[in-house]
Parts: sequence; C-alpha cells; structure tokens
Amino acid sequence: TRDQYVRFVEKAQDIVTKYGKKMVGWEEITKARLRPTSIAQQWKSDSATAAVTQGAKLIMSPADRIYLDMKYNSSTELGLDWAAQIEVRQSYDWDPATYMKGVNESNIVGVEGPLWSETVRNITAAEYLIMPRLTAVAEIGWTPQSARSWESFRTRVAAHAPRWNYLGVNFYRSPQIPW
Repeated sequence: TRDQYVRFVEKAQDIVTKYGKKMVGWEEITKARLRPTSIAQQWKSDSATAAVTQGAKLIMSPADRIYLDMKYNSSTELGLDWAAQIEVRQSYDWDPATYMKGVNESNIVGVEGPLWSETVRNITAAEYLIMPRLTAVAEIGWTPQSARSWESFRTRVAAHAPRWNYLGVNFYRSPQIPW
C-alpha cells in the first residue's frame, strides 16, 4: 500500500542518514517526507517538484529526452516508444534547469541517461540505443546551456564516427548528424 511504501522510504532514509550517506530514489520517493540530504531521480514531471518543495535535490532523467532505451523514430527496430521516439537532437536540445516549472539549477545535482535493458539482448543492441545519444547526455551534464550549440555538437559527434567504426561500435547513424 501507499502507507507501507512511505514507511519503508522513511525508514530507509533514516538508516542511510544515520551512516552519513545520501538516499537516492526515483521520484516516487516524494510520496514520503524527504530530508534535504535526499535526492529524487526525475523521470516524469508530475511529482519531482515535490522533492524540491521538501528541500531535496534532483537528478534529471526525463524519459522523453534521455531514456536511452527509447526508439529513435518509428522505423527503429530496437527500443521502446512509450515515453517518446527520441532522435539525437531531442536528447541534446533541452536544459535541465528550465525543463520543469518550479525547478532551477540550484535544485539539480546532475543528469542520467538510463538504459533499461528488458529489450536489450546483447552489447550490439545496447551500443545502437546508446550511441550517439549518450554523447548528448554527457554534454548536457558538463556544459552550461549558454555554452552549448547544436551545430557545434553535431559536427563534433560526426568526428567520432571513424573511431567508433574502427572500434566496431554499433552506433545509430542519425540523419541529423553529418557523418
């Protein structure tokens, strides 16, 4: 039940805090009373703001932007599409600090591009779903919005193709990138 879940989260939070650690959980943990030391991992926008309201921080992982197990488009054979079909530019063109109303840069500790593996059967499939979107996730994580440029990014990603080919990486050849 909801009450049991809330009690579990709050008990886990007490234990983690007792040992000087920080609790991290998917945004559903916001159903419980969170401490400012806790971190909620955002994947949809309906409850993550509750973490910020309670003083907790966020890891931004919006399913419609950086879930790496989503299809690139309708013709992509691998992946899912329940959250979105996510081309490379969609993974790149968003700002964690302005993505959600009520959340700003001071509320965010980072980003994560999850690769849920229930449909991933081997490393070749994982590489295809991850690359090149993972490069967008990385750049969002370490480059301020004011210093990001899609045109620059797509050119820099294209420059990796010879290396990825040499290494045998099975990457998606997005029509958005000038390979």
